[in-house]
Amino acid sequence: MPSELLHFPPIYTLVGLYRLLTDPVIRRPVLDKIKHASVRGLVVGGLYAGLSWKFMSWFVETFLVGQSGWGWFKSPEKARDVTGGRVVHVGIGKLSVPVDVVLYTHLLILLPQLSSILRFFIYKNLKIARSRAYALTVSSRGKPHEFWSQGYIEEWAQPPRPRQGDVDKNGRRVRQDTQWISWLLWWPTQLVLRKYLFLPLSPSLPLLAPLVTSFLRSITTGEYLHQPYFDTKGMDNDEIWRWVEERKWAYRAFGFAASLIESIPIFGLFFSISNRIGAAMWAFDLEKRQHLFANGIIKPLAPHQVGFYGMGKVDDLGVDIQRAEDELEKQWSRKITGSAKVEAGAGAEDNDDDDEPIVQVEGAGLGVGEKGREKVL
Repeated sequence: MPSELLHFPPIYTLVGLYRLLTDPVIRRPVLDKIKHASVRGLVVGGLYAGLSWKFMSWFVETFLVGQSGWGWFKSPEKARDVTGGRVVHVGIGKLSVPVDVVLYTHLLILLPQLSSILRFFIYKNLKIARSRAYALTVSSRGKPHEFWSQGYIEEWAQPPRPRQGDVDKNGRRVRQDTQWISWLLWWPTQLVLRKYLFLPLSPSLPLLAPLVTSFLRSITTGEYLHQPYFDTKGMDNDEIWRWVEERKWAYRAFGFAASLIESIPIFGLFFSISNRIGAAMWAFDLEKRQHLFANGIIKPLAPHQVGFYGMGKVDDLGVDIQRAEDELEKQWSRKITGSAKVEAGAGAEDNDDDDEPIVQVEGAGLGVGEKGREKVL
């Protein structure tokens, strides 16, 4: 990928989606793992929506938006009678649109339920699909073990230093600016905010809530999606902390975009796969940059050079980055012969016997709160 993409990390979410849609080498093994379970989940979800539609509409109209004391949208400012029904204006100022309040509230409740039903059916295979997506993307780069395992290369002339004692129970460095976020992201807190505060206060807030939540979990999401990359490089806890700290706004930007699109009901499950591909593509570009520093092509960045994303600017480095990367490509590329084979049970990919395996996936796969891990060789 062009080096310029490193200076706009959210674009990798679109890169991941594009590759998933257009690259059959990745798309077929990944989507084949979830397609049958997805059909079952969608059928069950459709039956649930159809059978519960009248009851849910009655419940919403009677208890949530009715004239009784239970109604949330009973004030004239927020709802008014229109042809026997009522509408709310969703949006800000001139950008707001009128929506039937019963239908709007019904969908706010129904869509997350349908997403949960679909996730129930595909959960096990979704973990494997995510793992395959990352592994196949790394394998498609055609780089041997040595390219990915050179270790941590410092890119700053004056790297940040963690404070002593800021570690969790697993020995991982804890970022001071994210400790309080765990309480806000705790599921009982989220339940209270979404169901009992956001919706009654304003009809637009449920649509804005994912923006807030995605921002709060942005850096942890970005760091989590790169955990296989850190494992591959053999980075210890202090090196992971320093790596992310130097690029914290890059990880915030990528993590925000990834978390936001994954919060979309139903479609977010599909985006959770494409985000693994985007994370792998970003890791590959970061690793190419690491090789430029390891070979002395780029010198460690002085404090005034690091820039907003911690990686300086391409046109300020004084070297022909594209030419240097082309040379690295010639040095490290290896032609993959034969067709790739992915074992469905373990999610592992091997090449023909003539080549050493480039990617190995162990466990159930990569996903938030899921067991199993990926090992990119």
